[in-house]
Amino acid sequence: FPTEESRAARELLADFGVLLGDPFALAPSYDERYITFAPQERLYAQGVWHEGLWPQVGVRRRDLDQYRRFQDLMADYRTRRGADGRKAFAIPIDFSARDAALLALDRLSMRDFLLQQGLDSEPLHWYVNYACRDDYGCRYEHTSAWMGIHYFASRDALAQDAGGDDVLTWPEGNGWLVERLRERLAAHIVTDALVWRIAELDGALAVDAWRPRENRSTRHLAQAAIWAVPVFQAPTVFRELAPELTAAIREFQYAPWLVANLSLRAFPEERRGAPLSWDNVLYDSDALGYVVATHQHLTAHTEQTVFTWYQALCAGPPDQERQRLLATPWATWAERILNDLSRPHPDVRQLVTRLDVMRWGHAMVRPRPGFVWSEARQRLKRTERRALFAHSDLSGYSVFEEANYRGVLAAERVLRLLA
Repeated sequence: FPTEESRAARELLADFGVLLGDPFALAPSYDERYITFAPQERLYAQGVWHEGLWPQVGVRRRDLDQYRRFQDLMADYRTRRGADGRKAFAIPIDFSARDAALLALDRLSMRDFLLQQGLDSEPLHWYVNYACRDDYGCRYEHTSAWMGIHYFASRDALAQDAGGDDVLTWPEGNGWLVERLRERLAAHIVTDALVWRIAELDGALAVDAWRPRENRSTRHLAQAAIWAVPVFQAPTVFRELAPELTAAIREFQYAPWLVANLSLRAFPEERRGAPLSWDNVLYDSDALGYVVATHQHLTAHTEQTVFTWYQALCAGPPDQERQRLLATPWATWAERILNDLSRPHPDVRQLVTRLDVMRWGHAMVRPRPGFVWSEARQRLKRTERRALFAHSDLSGYSVFEEANYRGVLAAERVLRLLA
């Protein structure tokens, strides 16, 4: 759920009827249709499904002890305040404390942080590495320790009729939110147009857009523009971009992802252990498991379903993995996906009626060590121009609240610019 600091996200959810009543209440109410139905998550390890994502099968007493030590450590960070009175780890990230000891964590990897704390449990390392791959698209040895801790310590929001571990979700994911925005803005949205150049022109911005259906370009003059696009694309579109901005943009790295939707004519036969959940993760897999897209449907029984399977390609450098993503044909990915899912679901091949694969070359910015609180990110945030950057990139990681915050912040600056 959105934290108290995520005021813009709470207001938006209230506007959409998801959050009920006062959006700034300590523990707001949410429409229960949008709160993840139980069971929420399970893990497949050593041939058995079990509830939750903390490995339980075959773990030793020392592993369980280290689980508790890690959880206690994250709980301490969750309640910690900086010298300025701010939370140590907040969402949006701009509301976090700036104490030197906290920011120093950004120069360390999450793996090294665990080892410095004397935490070397293999299943604990697996879980933290999974969390970094799942939210940031990179392994924990390539993730800033500040951001790794942020994953576990930043969410402290309460809800009136839900638990702290519950989440908001929709069958179509964040696409539901996008569609609600589109409905209200449809009259102002121009599609089938590609902006290919933005340039300063006599105190205004000239925005050139290619209209393929009309086989021509059109020019729009604007007093201000909001660039709600990953920042790495800016140097190819902006005619004049200051060298220091171009240099800062080069510091942004992006994680390639593969997402597949498997349409099934029936649910696979369940094996031993915990029942089918919203999020289903495989311990011995390079992938991130699958979400049951029909989990939130209100019908009492459905024959067909869709499994949405994910993999962050992070075995090597992003450029190399992006090339692998591009070069690997659909048939190879399909076989890889079906092999992965056949371990817990041997009958999955006979049930698949369609398998759609989407390649995301630049799915999200990577919060690598030294980047989250780097000068490069601060430089893009400080820019005062007629064209304002507004993307979750500027936060150093990708979640809805950050994207929403950056957009609202840019809109407020435009309103000031226009007096």
